Amino acid sequence: MARPRWTRWGGFVFVSAFLWCTARDALADSPGKGVLPIHVVAIRSDSSYDQADALTAAIRSRVRALKGYSLGDGDFALEVLMLGLKCGDVADDACQAKIGNQIHADRYVWGTVEHAPANKQVVAELHLWARGQPPSSTRLTYSDNLTVPGDESLRRLVDDALRKLLGSSGVPEKPALTAPPQLPPSPVSTTPAVVGPADNPPPASSSGATRRIIGWSGVGLGSFFLAAGLYSLVRVHDIATNDRYSLYLSGFHSNVNACDQARAKVSVMTPGAATPTEMRDLCSELSTFETLEIVFFGAAAISAGTGIFLLATDSSARPAAAAAPPPPRVQVSASAGHGGGDVQLRVRF
Repeated sequence: MARPRWTRWGGFVFVSAFLWCTARDALADSPGKGVLPIHVVAIRSDSSYDQADALTAAIRSRVRALKGYSLGDGDFALEVLMLGLKCGDVADDACQAKIGNQIHADRYVWGTVEHAPANKQVVAELHLWARGQPPSSTRLTYSDNLTVPGDESLRRLVDDALRKLLGSSGVPEKPALTAPPQLPPSPVSTTPAVVGPADNPPPASSSGATRRIIGWSGVGLGSFFLAAGLYSLVRVHDIATNDRYSLYLSGFHSNVNACDQARAKVSVMTPGAATPTEMRDLCSELSTFETLEIVFFGAAAISAGTGIFLLATDSSARPAAAAAPPPPRVQVSASAGHGGGDVQLRVRF
């Protein structure tokens, strides 16, 4: 204990690098008065998985850019919802209403994408379901090499599709859709719950804003603990490099605890060495700051780590990434016949 363990520098570097990762782009505004949330259900595909992932991400990115609209919370898979709600192979009007109740949405975009008969092309069918209004749909046919959400060509296709779905004659940033009246959920038969209760109306939630406040508070508190840990580290270094402290240590073998000798009032003959009383004070101060160093760095990692987790998992405020890789996808398919049935589950990373 008389000779400090400098391996704690590794912990300091780790915590510093950990806090450096908290830098993020500006967060999107939370839904408020006059802002209509639009949920985007992941585009379904039986074969064109990369194109479906890119189209889903591009639609969510462009919905965030719509003036007067916000992207609804949640990441839902169409095939999982249809299977859980027993919709069959086609999402008819009744099935779309069930999905709206299930994900607590007044309006949502859904669709499918598959390879077209023509070589190197895909066909996407996009639909908008809005509570109390007739559904709208549009079709896109484009090259199958558009597998990056931030591709400019794909962005223009999505902008044109949203313009048609929302019924606006202008650009997507100026929608003409008005808020529909709140209607009670349509009565549905008992089905297994996949995401949440299907008989409750969509609630107004401020969990996204609360999550961001707590997240940034954790990052700020972690920065304070990091500063306190750095101060403790500097004090440990100052004591360990004190000349009188070092000269007293040199009066004993390396396997002898000099602090114990100082508490026993053992003096050394080295000129300029600390007295036993001074050495006891230095040892006490060294022990205190070594302990505080561990406590503060640990608290910084826990506080900042919690804050980063809350910010990174806040889907309502996740900014669009031009070249971000597509999110993990789950593909579920079911078939049945006279001789039996089967369910297939495919997970892609």
